[in-house]
Amino acid sequence: MISCRYVMAICFSVVAGFWCTPGALAQERPPSPQPEDAGRPTVAEASRATRWDTIQWVERRYKIEAMRFKARDETGFDWLGSDAVMVETTDAKGWTVSSEIGGIDSGDTHHFDPAKSCIVAVHPGIVVLGKTSVCDDVGEPAPLGFGVEFWEQDSISFPLGFCPDLGGTPGPALHVGPYSASCPNGNSFADFIGSARIDYSAQELEAALPHVGDELIETVKLDPCPGQICAGYPDYTFTWRVTRLADVRVDFRAVLDEAMQRSGAGSELEAIATGLRSLRSPSPRKIEPETGNPSPGR
Repeated sequence: MISCRYVMAICFSVVAGFWCTPGALAQERPPSPQPEDAGRPTVAEASRATRWDTIQWVERRYKIEAMRFKARDETGFDWLGSDAVMVETTDAKGWTVSSEIGGIDSGDTHHFDPAKSCIVAVHPGIVVLGKTSVCDDVGEPAPLGFGVEFWEQDSISFPLGFCPDLGGTPGPALHVGPYSASCPNGNSFADFIGSARIDYSAQELEAALPHVGDELIETVKLDPCPGQICAGYPDYTFTWRVTRLADVRVDFRAVLDEAMQRSGAGSELEAIATGLRSLRSPSPRKIEPETGNPSPGR
């Protein structure tokens, strides 16, 4: 198994190998002084000269699906009514959102149908979490990450002004929801419940899921006020499942073509540089312990 770290090493080796090839740089000494970079191959020339299609490796693939959430403490006073919850998830290739899930009181658990609640490796198109958000059979390589936000629809709440324009027709290989969770049908009357950011490194998934078909189920407490210290807010948890799928033999040429299309890069090396610049450290997550397997339904 070749890890992502090894693949990046291949990239650097290929590039370094081109620049350091004696035939690529050997020239007669010019009779007069030349600029420092005169005669040196350009990035475009280096990219064209590299045989990207000869680089292949076997890659581990995964999918992530929503399983359930629990309202340990609903929004506001319990006796004033129930929460009408909407769930929005985002990943590197788009976002999806659930329909309104009403009747949620303190202590209630809502179960998603995992087969229709894909978060990572979602089929392209317009999808609804819990209804039409289906994972593809190929999955996605590590590192993996996703964000999740919960909103409570309330016609009498104060407008928060949070209504991002995330709709529209998705691009190739991308997915979107029919609206933002905070403003379905164009209104922004919604109460923020909480959010979380989940990241997995390749090494972490390789250790946790060593075999095809292995599953990892984890739960996180949503942060009701990100970046702040607060109390007296709703208390919700969110549970998801990571599954290891069949390994895939990857052609680096195809990966570069997709990266160039998505980033608008003018060359393969520019696409690689763009990807390297976008790397970030995984954010820590505070996983809640699993306490058995609750039965489906509320």
